[in-house]
Amino acid sequence: MKESGADERKSDERTDPGAIRHGNFMNYYQFHPAEERVRQLPRGVWQRQRVAHPARKYAGLDVGCNAGDLTYVLRDFLEEAMSQDRPEVSLIGVDLDPVLIEKARERNPRPERLTFECLDFLSEDCDGMLRRYLAKLDKARFDVVFCFSITMWIHLNHGDGGLEEFLRRACELADMIVVEPQSWRCYRNASRRLRRAKLGDFPLLKELKYTSDPMKHIEDILRGPCGFRRVTVTAGNEWGRMLLIYERKPEE
Repeated sequence: MKESGADERKSDERTDPGAIRHGNFMNYYQFHPAEERVRQLPRGVWQRQRVAHPARKYAGLDVGCNAGDLTYVLRDFLEEAMSQDRPEVSLIGVDLDPVLIEKARERNPRPERLTFECLDFLSEDCDGMLRRYLAKLDKARFDVVFCFSITMWIHLNHGDGGLEEFLRRACELADMIVVEPQSWRCYRNASRRLRRAKLGDFPLLKELKYTSDPMKHIEDILRGPCGFRRVTVTAGNEWGRMLLIYERKPEE
């Protein structure tokens, strides 16, 4: 989840900039432009839950936000996509890397609408902080949680159970979730880069049972334990990844 300490990242980069254990790449958006992700996003799905419960404020969460480039663009996209109703769109980005979070804060173009926090999403501290953030907006849940290219890092470092827990926590906090899964080929590449850099391997890799087709396993978790339903799956972007968009089922 672009989640690590700065010291480990610096050590990794001295060996091989691609040999990263937690996905906290520097200059990540030079290789995967934020604008390309936004071009994948549909326009007409963001207020599905708000029809029955209209609200002036719209809140989003970007998990594994890196240096904030995508978070900035996502907020502008949501504001434009819902311009007819003109909600107040606020986003918070969280990441475990303090250097990346500092970069996000330094370049923040809308500090009144964008917040960045250095947090481990799977920690109790993060859950408490996010719920306090929601309380300030008088909201019980985020309207949307974005999880772009982070599930592989959660899976590799926390195992099958960690992936399930991550998605469950994200869905508990959200009315809608957007997930960009990495392919199994990406898992193998991440492992190979670590081994080539003589940094060992991911200790849990050989224990994983959710292999071969991570996207299918993620959809099974979203539909099963999380109780969400599919809104849409987008076409692939220029590096071949699709976006899964799921939503909370209406209360009966």
